[in-house]
Amino acid sequence: MTVTLSHSSFNHLAGRDGPSPTGGGRGNMAGSSPGVTRKSFLRGLGAAGAGGLIVGGAAGYAGGSASSSSPGTSGRSSGSKAPITIGAGVPVTGLYSGDGQMMSRGQQLAVAEINARGGVLGRKVQISVLDTQIQQPDVMKSVFQKFVSQGVAAIFAPFCTYSSVEFPIVAQAGIPTFHVNTWHGNVDFVKQHGITNIFQGDPSETWYGPGFVVLVEELIKTKKWTPSSKTMAIVTSNDPYSLNIANAFNAEMTKLGWKATMFQQFTAPQADWSAVLVNIRNNPPGIVFFSDYAASDEAAFIKQFRQSPTKSLVYQQYAPSIPQYLQLAGSAADGVLWSTVVGILQNDPIAGPFQASFARRFGASPGFSNAGDQYDLVHLWANAAAEAGDPYDFKTINEIIKGTTYRGVCGTYRFPDDYLTCYPYPDYTRDPSLGMPHLTFQIQGGKQVLVSPDPYTTGAFQLPPWL
Repeated sequence: MTVTLSHSSFNHLAGRDGPSPTGGGRGNMAGSSPGVTRKSFLRGLGAAGAGGLIVGGAAGYAGGSASSSSPGTSGRSSGSKAPITIGAGVPVTGLYSGDGQMMSRGQQLAVAEINARGGVLGRKVQISVLDTQIQQPDVMKSVFQKFVSQGVAAIFAPFCTYSSVEFPIVAQAGIPTFHVNTWHGNVDFVKQHGITNIFQGDPSETWYGPGFVVLVEELIKTKKWTPSSKTMAIVTSNDPYSLNIANAFNAEMTKLGWKATMFQQFTAPQADWSAVLVNIRNNPPGIVFFSDYAASDEAAFIKQFRQSPTKSLVYQQYAPSIPQYLQLAGSAADGVLWSTVVGILQNDPIAGPFQASFARRFGASPGFSNAGDQYDLVHLWANAAAEAGDPYDFKTINEIIKGTTYRGVCGTYRFPDDYLTCYPYPDYTRDPSLGMPHLTFQIQGGKQVLVSPDPYTTGAFQLPPWL
């Protein structure tokens, strides 16, 4: 199914680096046209088989016109006009299906735009959707094996396993594969095994903690906030992803003379925070640092915190980017700071039209993270495939992607070394054209206000109402 949108699709390819893996100058424009994962450590859930369907660019979430036939490899011959199938491994069901819906919609919108301008090399693009559920290893291996057997031209699996157990399947096939699992272990695996086709479309989780430390120092330096004490209460899920973020924040703040009054771990999902909050209220900290990724967990915490708040700055990691968070937390979230290492820019000349098109198509906003990165990565792949001249010339396409600097709705995608991951601005590079912005938002009056970093900000930090 094909849809013609009311605006032209974007060509955001800014240029390509030279052959050096560490970067280089701008090149010519491209062609004419995450054991368990951070999302998947829940115990006792069975690994049902991953069911799939094929959808065109105009399909709704995990719906639309289904095809009873597998895409196979019949469309690979030179000059073929058969549709090009890409694989989408997203959590259609389970605890992260809200995030999965945003991912899927971002992919669908990108495909609709690509098809509206004639497809890739004159061929329409269609999506094969497989449910990754909560990313257990056996499910992820099954999903990747099915995509390989289907003969897809690219794979978009935003969340994957910590152990990278599924990576060798696609590494052997050479299929361009994209994820945003935000886990440094995944990019370590890619580099250690010399893999050239698995790209992490965002910086790793190791940047979250240090990035917030920089903001804390700036708020104090500019006298926008004075801590009640140089203490912090750290609450984190026992998932390795969350623990890495919490430990990095704790380490950096300790170097600056701060002291942790508590370092409390929990197993997600958790709805009752009364015991944790008793400890926080008995020894009120200057900062409450909450490291998790589930919207329901973080919304429940802030609602219960606001019943009797302490004089603490509150940071919650990532989950407020999911629209479900504000729906659950309501006005209790006003004043909360949160960040994402990949997020949709606000009041931006590229992101703005995407947000408007998304709202027209789905009757809802795209949130602040995974709808945008999936939209960008599908477009990035399509540009590379068009430049290669053959959507199944995987070697050339991977080389093009590796050398690409791409400005999307989430900022700059660039893979400057053999980790095949993006690096953040301003944490890693001071040049916003070479790094993906590490965005920090504050919820103000029910609105998401981007307060860091410049030049992307849309407003200024405000003292939370409980302060």
